[in-house]
Amino acid sequence: MIRRLTWGLLLLLCFAVMPGCYYFRLAAAPLQKPRFVTVKPVDEVFGTVRNLLLQDGYIIEQEDPRDRTILTDFRHFSTRAGGVTQPEGGRLYYHKLRVTVEGGDEGAAVVLESVALEIRSSYVYDEGGKVLSFKKRYPYEHYPGMFDLSSVNWELDRMKGYLESSLRGGGRRGQ
Repeated sequence: MIRRLTWGLLLLLCFAVMPGCYYFRLAAAPLQKPRFVTVKPVDEVFGTVRNLLLQDGYIIEQEDPRDRTILTDFRHFSTRAGGVTQPEGGRLYYHKLRVTVEGGDEGAAVVLESVALEIRSSYVYDEGGKVLSFKKRYPYEHYPGMFDLSSVNWELDRMKGYLESSLRGGGRRGQ
């Protein structure tokens, strides 16, 4: 009886501790999707947004003029460094940005979305007198506990502000 109780408590303790470990694939929280509306025509907004993304340093991977969707290639937008648990070079945040321009008679709505979010890290270690290294990618869907989403939200808000002000005529260069 004591043995069963001990194993039961040990198992219960394991289940209590597991959710705090990122490698047990906790459920990913939905990411914000900033949206803004402009009175300009949809096709004009789509072309302007495409050019503004290129000016900001994004590389267009795919675009669909019919659906008015632009998908960028991976881009590094933040580095989280410092602390005991961080690798030497920090955690490098990368994502693909999807921009969708929806429209109607009144103008266009622009929706930004971070897709294929991941952290990239490099590790160096000593094995048998040799210095070895490897790089690892951590996709958000599999390791959500590793991500500080404030960095992602900051980048999405920065791009929203840049695109919105540029479409109004301000053009701040995303700073």
